[in-house]
Amino acid sequence: MIFEQTDEQRMLMETVRRFLEKEIIPIASGLDREGPLTKEKAHEFLKRLIPFGYLGSTIPEEDGGAGLTFLTYGLLMEELRRAYASLGGVVGITASSARTIHGTGSPEQKRKYLNPLLSGEMVGCSGITEPDAGSDVAGMKTRAVPCEGGYRLNGTKMWISNGTIADIVITYASTDPAKGPKGISRFIVDRKESPFVSREIKKMGVRSFPTAEIVFEDCFVPQGALLGEEGRAFKGALRNIQIARCLAAVSAVGIAQAAIDASIRYAREREQFGKPIGSYQLIQEMIAEMVTETEAARLLSYKGLDRIDQGGKFTREASMAKYYATEAAVRVTSKAIEIHGAYGLSEEFPVERFFRDARVYTIPDGTTEIQKLIIGRDVLGISAIA
Repeated sequence: MIFEQTDEQRMLMETVRRFLEKEIIPIASGLDREGPLTKEKAHEFLKRLIPFGYLGSTIPEEDGGAGLTFLTYGLLMEELRRAYASLGGVVGITASSARTIHGTGSPEQKRKYLNPLLSGEMVGCSGITEPDAGSDVAGMKTRAVPCEGGYRLNGTKMWISNGTIADIVITYASTDPAKGPKGISRFIVDRKESPFVSREIKKMGVRSFPTAEIVFEDCFVPQGALLGEEGRAFKGALRNIQIARCLAAVSAVGIAQAAIDASIRYAREREQFGKPIGSYQLIQEMIAEMVTETEAARLLSYKGLDRIDQGGKFTREASMAKYYATEAAVRVTSKAIEIHGAYGLSEEFPVERFFRDARVYTIPDGTTEIQKLIIGRDVLGISAIA
């Protein structure tokens, strides 16, 4: 399977790359040192990226979106993560919120939230993971109890991307614990209408990407906040996670490519013993390995995204891409530090940031170990999880 960019895709990528190299890459390291993006900064960046299709992503043009294929959207995300991984996270989660509302929202919900998300006026996020329920989505403990006019939410969500700056949280909660996964529903929790508490979580990588603990304590949400049918959210959550795995994979490819670009520049410019270090065999060996692993990860990522576009099942492809690409990015960025020597450990060069960012992506949307179990189950037809 060969993934050659169409003329339209090539022109879009060239335009995006010029913008990112001029406007985003020069400020990325400085923003990373400042920590999580403020809400104001997030809105500013989101609006600047709208013309390229980042927020509209795969939503049809007639509904206000960009009408892209998932593969084209993946190409865009690869470029953005190459430039500034944290910003890619803020953008990707908001775009995902818009896709979910477009796909399952009522006409009233679409009127209320879709345009603000697509125009960068609102920041969105998804509340699935909990302190005791990560890969075990069915084990979530957040409850939504029916009451007059709506529901009362109680529970805690953890590691929620965009959580501290989000205007809305697409929250998954059990409306009928006795039914297990078939009792899980989802709600659009509007921070203005249904206030909740969020706390920033500091982490080693993608430091500008806000990540939060969210606490719902007797949080009232109106009946109209129910997204889709009651008790029908579990399969949708799993599909969204599988899509997220493909996008995490292509994001890791972008980070790895940034490390390769930096290493090539350094290997050409840095001289030791009277000649560029790039002329030494062991440096060339590392760069050859970095390029080959990244290209393999890229092809797996593109295959996963292409399978989404084709429809049908893509469980194995998503897990293979996520597992291999994120682990490859860790190896590639580690070699980039080695090529830079002591400077690779310094914040004066971006490769230490690339390594920290890459290491983070092996965890969300299912750890490497979980991906291996999913692949094994799909190949063997035997589940290692009871």
